[in-house]
Amino acid sequence: MLYREINKIEFSIIGMGTWKTFDVSSQSDLTVRQSIIKNCVASGVNLIDSSPMYGESENIVGQTTKNFKEHFKFATKVWTKGEREGIRQIEKSFKLLDTKYIHLLQIHNLLDWKSHLPTLRRLKSEKRIGLIGLSCMNPHDYPLLIKIMETESIDSIQIPYNVKNKFVEKNILGICKDLGIGVLAMEPLGKGEIVHNISPRLNLTELTSVGIETWAQACLTWVVSNPTITSAIPATSRPERILENAKAAIQLNQGLRDLIEFAIHNQSSN
Repeated sequence: MLYREINKIEFSIIGMGTWKTFDVSSQSDLTVRQSIIKNCVASGVNLIDSSPMYGESENIVGQTTKNFKEHFKFATKVWTKGEREGIRQIEKSFKLLDTKYIHLLQIHNLLDWKSHLPTLRRLKSEKRIGLIGLSCMNPHDYPLLIKIMETESIDSIQIPYNVKNKFVEKNILGICKDLGIGVLAMEPLGKGEIVHNISPRLNLTELTSVGIETWAQACLTWVVSNPTITSAIPATSRPERILENAKAAIQLNQGLRDLIEFAIHNQSSN
């Protein structure tokens, strides 16, 4: 596993998202998530991203990482209006995640960001969080995202980015590179649609020679081959997928990136 830094905090270039997949409650589901966590440890995946809007996700992350707190870098979000309510929600996140330190705290979809930034700065100065971030899903909000990045002390952003959705390459990634802002790539597999749209009759002949065994690995390798991306954070409910995802990015270079992009677009259009 390779790692990239955001202000001296190292994150695995393949992380793990928890939207929907960790919003579970049964014992059998909990057992599967424990296996996912164990595979993260075994493969070197150290970044787990969650949010209060993900249902039981923070709670399940907190439970399943109980014996592995030192291994993981926790990222979560504040997603509410008002400074007071934001503080209440953040304190609940510490409790649910069962941790005294959150490595990355993000303002989810820029919601009431002016109210939350002072709180995040205070928590950072108190060394309760490591980094201040923003998440932004809607391209209509990108002008505001850019304004905040250029005028406030932001450590990282989280945005959709994959081989079929390269919109952020127009200006956002360049700004992040210039300002030294980390980037978490959500939806690196396009919510699974990119892989599902590739015909099962087609093979990976062009890519197997460089160690890529699945189209999912190809998609993830394409994302993190962009050096401005800190980490890609696919979600999964299957423990074996963690091991598969972690094998992505065996080689990182522009030539491989171009080859993957050509292969995916060619196979998807047939």
